[in-house]
Amino acid sequence: MRIKKIISSFILCLGVLFSATSLTAQQRSVETLPEVNKIRILFQGFQSVSEEYVLGNIQLRPGMDYNSTVVDQSIRALYNTNQFEFVEVQVENAIGDKVDVIFKVVPKYTIGSLQFNGNQEYSDSRLANKGEIVANEPLDEYAVSLAAEKIEAYYVERGFPDVLVDYRINKDQETGYASVVFDIDEGGKVKVTDILFSGNDAFKDKKLRKVLAETKESSWLSWITGSGKFDESKFKEDLELLRVFYRDNGYLDVVIDEDAVDITFKSEDKARIAITIVEGQRYYLGDMSVANNTIFTEDELMNEVRLEAGEAFSPSQVDAAATTLSEYYSSRGYLNANVRAERVPNMETRGIDVVFRVRESEKFYVESINVEGNTKTKTRVIVRELALRPGDVFDLTRMKTSESRLKNTRYFGDVRLSPEATNIPGRKDLNVTLTEGRTGNFSFGAGFGSVESAVVFFELSQGNFDLFNWRNGFQGDGQKFRFRASLGTNSNEIIIAFEEPWLFEQRLAFGVELFRRESDYNSSDYNELRTGFEVYLRRRLFELVEARLSYRLELVEIFDVPAGDYPVDDGIPNVFQEAVGEELVSKVGLTFLRDNRDSILFTRKGNRTSIMNEFAGLGGDVSYYKIDGRMAHFIPTWDTMEQSLSIVGRLGSVIPYGNSTEVPFYDRFYLGGPDSLRGFDHRDIGPRDGDALARDESIGGNTYGLVSFEYMFRVAEPLGLVMFYDWGFVNEDEYDFGMNDYADNWGVGARIMMMGSPLKLDLGFPITDPYGVGGGMQFNFSFGTRF
Repeated sequence: MRIKKIISSFILCLGVLFSATSLTAQQRSVETLPEVNKIRILFQGFQSVSEEYVLGNIQLRPGMDYNSTVVDQSIRALYNTNQFEFVEVQVENAIGDKVDVIFKVVPKYTIGSLQFNGNQEYSDSRLANKGEIVANEPLDEYAVSLAAEKIEAYYVERGFPDVLVDYRINKDQETGYASVVFDIDEGGKVKVTDILFSGNDAFKDKKLRKVLAETKESSWLSWITGSGKFDESKFKEDLELLRVFYRDNGYLDVVIDEDAVDITFKSEDKARIAITIVEGQRYYLGDMSVANNTIFTEDELMNEVRLEAGEAFSPSQVDAAATTLSEYYSSRGYLNANVRAERVPNMETRGIDVVFRVRESEKFYVESINVEGNTKTKTRVIVRELALRPGDVFDLTRMKTSESRLKNTRYFGDVRLSPEATNIPGRKDLNVTLTEGRTGNFSFGAGFGSVESAVVFFELSQGNFDLFNWRNGFQGDGQKFRFRASLGTNSNEIIIAFEEPWLFEQRLAFGVELFRRESDYNSSDYNELRTGFEVYLRRRLFELVEARLSYRLELVEIFDVPAGDYPVDDGIPNVFQEAVGEELVSKVGLTFLRDNRDSILFTRKGNRTSIMNEFAGLGGDVSYYKIDGRMAHFIPTWDTMEQSLSIVGRLGSVIPYGNSTEVPFYDRFYLGGPDSLRGFDHRDIGPRDGDALARDESIGGNTYGLVSFEYMFRVAEPLGLVMFYDWGFVNEDEYDFGMNDYADNWGVGARIMMMGSPLKLDLGFPITDPYGVGGGMQFNFSFGTRF
């Protein structure tokens, strides 16, 4: 009975408490927030901005209900302006139920000036640029300290290991400006004169010096390459490279102690480095075997391993072999398979046996393809680039190939492909996640070349064009569009080009180009105007070989030929005078191209070979067959300054047929200029018209050959220096490969990367001149490559 009373009393208390709580909540719900009477701005210290600037960056206004959330947003907005060191809000009661809101702000000082003391090697502006700090910006002491660290790091990188950089900030409370002073003790710039090794019986000093990536001996080229300076942090990294080099050559117990390195200063700015090496015993690869494999035989797997018993044991090569076996499984759908290389020392053979232990998995197939992130590119444009389709074996190698293909389209900023689990056994989805990139480009500017002289241009291009989708800005279907117009002292040009890379959803490119080109740089005796169009189909045949089938129709007009009564000798070749007027050229072209260069710019290795065939005479006014073969082969030599040798060879002939007795001079072969014989002027090398003796203009030939050797030194990131030799001939008749009237030259040049394109500067010196047209050295300059 007593227990029942206690329980009843407890329930009654709960009811009273609940009623009171409900009443309080109801009372709060009917409470109204106070109204903002006015907003005041209180500057503590100097006033760096106007009150209107502060009010413009807060969301609270007089007449609004006071809201703490809006106040917090206003405080964050003021901090985001980067003008204030501290912001605080106070609320005071005003008349009636209103309140005044006071924003107390502590403004940031403004950097009025930057000063550098003690810097003798580098200018104030360079150090400010390296520190990424400028005047007339709000003062941030953390940013100033970072600037000091960046300046110090720059000095160390440039060979000043003992540099000290400190800073001071002088503030003027009346004006709100501060001066930032960097005090610099440059120390001594240390050049490495010698790098010596001791204890290295297996490898010569010269070989080990090449292993060092950053620490190099100073040489006469150091002022260009920036090498030969001592950087302690990079030197430590180079010591680790030495250790890795030894281990990968079988010396697993090698010891290269940093404390045992002797750095001797010959003077304040010159040092000799002596590195002591304890090589230890060399280990060799013993027997290799595979364990736990049931899907593939041991012979099948070992055929993928490119290692031989008895060779020096290399940890990196053994790990690479294990990775190769893992990829062998994953390329056949066994995505979760893993291969681990286990090393077993063999005390009898003094070698190291390797057991590749396999953890196999089930086989997976592609269930579906999910694409995410394409806001403008059509899904089918993405899917057609993939090397995997639903139902295919899930091949990770083909997945990586697909990722590379999507990246190579240059439509996207980021591309990631990954398998995703499904509820279906043995099935995985292929997830494609990407972000759209910038594919359109608008540019205008001016250029200058030794052939075309001054040129101003305007160009608009879109790499992800959609001809029929104006609502999306003509973007998203993977087509190519280009419009270019240029106006120069010696040439004018308009080009409109369009390409569909997947015609009928096949890997077959279809393109069309409309053009109008006017030039007077080919000769001082005539001007040339070509107007027409070209359509083409292009397809990859096999491996890296590509075929291009084209049809071209152009109207060629020759004009502005000086008047004269030919065949009277007036110094103008007869062929120029006879060609005044218009001719229609209708031709079909078939070109085969193979290109495996490692880079289009500053190429070091690879080959580019093309064979071009043209048949003119499908209607029109001229008939001829032209064949032109070109090859460029690149051979890397020494890694120091990325040296390489390029060999260029060209051979071609053009043959008239049908009603044409000769090939029009504007479609013949010429040599001379920045892309062929660089010791001669543009198109100077070629047969002459016997009646034209005064000006001695070349009229071109029907057969030509060219061989060019070029040796390049990559002395800096944007700069390469070259030495070259060019040899070539142009003969009058077709299939005339005689070399009696050859011309050759030698020279030096530079390659400078500017705006993503190399500027070629070449100074050529003629050696043999069959026509007597060379005028000593010839200077050529142009943008682009020779290939």
